[in-house]
Order: sequence, then structure tokens, then C-alpha cells
Amino acid sequence: MVKFGINIWSYPYPAKVGVEDAMAHAAKAGYQGFEPALDTEDLESFSGEKWERIKAKANQLNLEIPSISTGLFWQHNVITEPEAALRVVEAECKAAKIMGAQVVLVVPGTAVPDLSYEEHFKRAADWLCKAASIAREHGVKIGVENVWNRIFPGPLDFLKLLDMVGDESVGVYFDVGNTLPHSLPEHWIPLLGKRILQVHVKDYCITAGGLTRGFGIPLNGDVNWPAVRKALVGIDYVGYLLPEVPPYPGDPYKAAEDALSSLRKIFNR
Repeated sequence: MVKFGINIWSYPYPAKVGVEDAMAHAAKAGYQGFEPALDTEDLESFSGEKWERIKAKANQLNLEIPSISTGLFWQHNVITEPEAALRVVEAECKAAKIMGAQVVLVVPGTAVPDLSYEEHFKRAADWLCKAASIAREHGVKIGVENVWNRIFPGPLDFLKLLDMVGDESVGVYFDVGNTLPHSLPEHWIPLLGKRILQVHVKDYCITAGGLTRGFGIPLNGDVNWPAVRKALVGIDYVGYLLPEVPPYPGDPYKAAEDALSSLRKIFNR
């Protein structure tokens, strides 16, 4: 049976809501897990004390910490800044080891115009092999996320990348909403199968004529959620589903509550 957790990188709690307040709200709302995010401060001067405090708060609230995420890979491109990106992974792995998390999220680079598509594959695979070594040292796994990065846009691209790496420490951090509008999540899930380590959930809306687009709460867009549910059941996925949805301007907590309500509706919980 899947579990429901909540991501906190930039969504769904706005920056003005501190980590401990967000955790307290998530527990009260009914989430079972919580995904904290690594920030620039963690990269510049990693503090084990900070993560020990977060772990203590999670234990107090009876929240699991299944994974660690970060937005730092958008600043340190795996393709062009491999050493800086490895430092991000190392900091993630340190945090994960303290928290007891099993997965760290990785963005597999951003496309650059002066490199061939094949070279992107080679560089990303080489980097992931090095990152996997770091992850193994800390007893965690790397979840490579499908994002809007202009490379690896479909499930076959992802499978090719994983096969080039050939390491069981590297799997997929699958984001349902990030597949649209160029592909369908229900096509990704059966192909990736057991390689999916963790799942982010959000919707994506395309209005008539394609004039208005945007991410949102599950059931508020064009994702075929019954098909997604069927596909996840088909691969026997029993991990976490973690909403990564934009906050409401008028209330810092309501988006997290509505996301959980939608997940319960979709998964009959």
C-alpha cells in the first residue's frame, strides 16, 4: 500500500513557513512522511546538528523521512559542473544518513546547446556512476528525476541512461506531472517498473488552445489519475507519493491539505 508524504523544497509550503512549522502542519493534516530539502547553506557549511534537529522533530511528530530533495542541481549542472554537482550529492547523502532516508533526489543535468545529445548521455551516465559510489558509502540510493531539462524527455531515454550506468544504487525518482505535456505518466510507469524508487505527484493543466498551462493539485489538471493509479498498482509500487504542488497565495497551508484530499480520493483511502 502506498504512503502519503509531503515535499518541502519550494512547494507546497511557501518560504515564510519554516521547516518545523511545515512538519507540524503535515503531521496534523494526516501525512505519514516528510521530504526536507538541501539548500545552499548545507552545501557551503554542512551542519549535522541542523539535520539532527529535523530528525528529532520528525520523531516527535511520528513522521517518516523517506527521501531528501534539493533544487541545487539547477545551479550546479551535472553536465557542465560535475564536481560541484557531486558535492551536492555528498551533502544530500550525509543528510539522508542522519535522517534514515533511503533515497536522494538528483536532476540528471540540463541541456546545453554546444554539446551533442549523445554527449549529454555520456556525461550524465559517467557522473551518475561517480554519484552512485558516494551513495553506496552512505547506504542510500539515488533517484534520478524526470524534469523539464530538455534532455531524457521520455521513458525510453531514461531506461537507456540507467542501463548505461548499470548500478543498482541508481533508480528513478518519478514525477507524474513533469511528464506532461510531452508524454503520459501511465506510459512511463510500466516501462520503468521496479526502478521507480520514489514518486512526486502534481497535476498539469492544458486549457483549450493551449493558452493556459501550469502545475497544480492532483485532480485539477489533465493527468489521467485512474490510469496512473492502475499503472502503479501494476508494478506493485508501495513507496511514498509526495505532492510537489504550488502554494495558494491566500493561505500557506491549504494546498498541502487539498493535495492530500485528492490523493485519498484517487487511491480510495
